[in-house]
Amino acid sequence: MPFEDAPGGALGANPGTSPGEQALSVSPEAIPDLRRAFSTALGKLDEQIELAITGVRIRPWAGDPVSEEAADKFNERSFEEEDSALNALQSYQQQLKTAMDNLDRVEREYRAMDEHGSVLMNQQGGC
Repeated sequence: MPFEDAPGGALGANPGTSPGEQALSVSPEAIPDLRRAFSTALGKLDEQIELAITGVRIRPWAGDPVSEEAADKFNERSFEEEDSALNALQSYQQQLKTAMDNLDRVEREYRAMDEHGSVLMNQQGGC
């Protein structure tokens, strides 16, 4: 799995997943760095998607049928087809957003477990 070789062991394959399914196991101390990395990547990607939408479409440069057809094909392939470059970028964007949402969820779960553990220790006369 691609997650097993992450530096510092911050990520690992979750052994409870079924074949074809991917899951992350994230140590609590790795979450802020991961969130920053995903946020940085998402910011850069958002800029590229905006640029693609507003500035990459081309118009027929020579005003003739050949350049018109070429421009139409380029725009279709780049923006309109199901497997277009824009759709691929937007899919990646959604994956990054989902990863960030999952990091937030995992962090909330860690905090809830820590709070629960602290309550149990206090009830048992611990620290």
